[in-house]
Amino acid sequence: MQPQDRRAFMAALGAGLAALPTLGHSQPAAWPARPVKLIVPAAAGGASDRLGRMLAPDFLKALGQPLVVENRAGAGSTLGTSVVASAAPDGYTLLLSGVFNSIGAGLYKLKYDFLKDFIQVAPLAFGPNVLVARPEFPADSLAQLVARAKAEPGAINFASGGVGTSGHLTMEMFQHAANIRFTHVAYKGGAPALQDVLAGVTPLMAINQDAALPYIKTGKLKALAVSSAQRNPAYPNVPTFVEAGYSDVVAMSWGGVAVPRGTPAPVVEKLRAVVQTALQRPEIRAALEADGWVVASMAPAEFDAFVRNDTARMLRIIRDSNVSAE
Repeated sequence: MQPQDRRAFMAALGAGLAALPTLGHSQPAAWPARPVKLIVPAAAGGASDRLGRMLAPDFLKALGQPLVVENRAGAGSTLGTSVVASAAPDGYTLLLSGVFNSIGAGLYKLKYDFLKDFIQVAPLAFGPNVLVARPEFPADSLAQLVARAKAEPGAINFASGGVGTSGHLTMEMFQHAANIRFTHVAYKGGAPALQDVLAGVTPLMAINQDAALPYIKTGKLKALAVSSAQRNPAYPNVPTFVEAGYSDVVAMSWGGVAVPRGTPAPVVEKLRAVVQTALQRPEIRAALEADGWVVASMAPAEFDAFVRNDTARMLRIIRDSNVSAE
């Protein structure tokens, strides 16, 4: 074979080999090529569940694949969160994250690190806790409540959905800030706690704004304060703890979307775009705002900083109040 022929042959051979698929190194299919799963680490029907399910239509429309919501409640949200923490970082398993993750990081011994093992994709909404009582409870303001608590330390009970819940920790913050003492009555869930407050069995409770709102509107409960830094639009006449002089009593329920650390940046960006588009839809905004939620508007770095600060804050409250999940 002449040199020029040999060169032509080798060039043709190289081109042919380059056109063949490379075994073991095939390029991944475009994401998403199958349904995407959203793990909600809470029971169906609750606020977290509703936040997650409202995203489903936008996923199908924008990405061509359905969003499958799976409820994995248990152990203060840590059960469902651990499922996502151990999932492949491929964009097919998402977490409906929230304040329960901030709390869980300080309350439980976990096999995952919420701050290190997850990427915070985007926030959804924020809402305060509302300190509520039955209408006949003999205090119509925080000042009156504090006076009664100081006169009878430990005599006033407050309910919560369980040790370490957002409502419980809000009340711990309030007691510390006001230098007062209540007696905590922990229930196995927010629903039975609320029912006993409505029945007059337990006089006080700090509860999520969306759960309290129907009872405030019908006069079955009265609101003494909200735990946001500013007044909540759904509770325009209810003062904040901050306004009453307790600047440290700020606690927000929040919901967001997170993915396992290592998820490709282009996938994270697509997910973020879908969430942000969903939150701009008038019907979603109207539904959230009707329940007292404040629709989120944060850049990725701002949301990441918020989650880190919230987690550190909850850890400090848990330690200062000697709260234990044991």
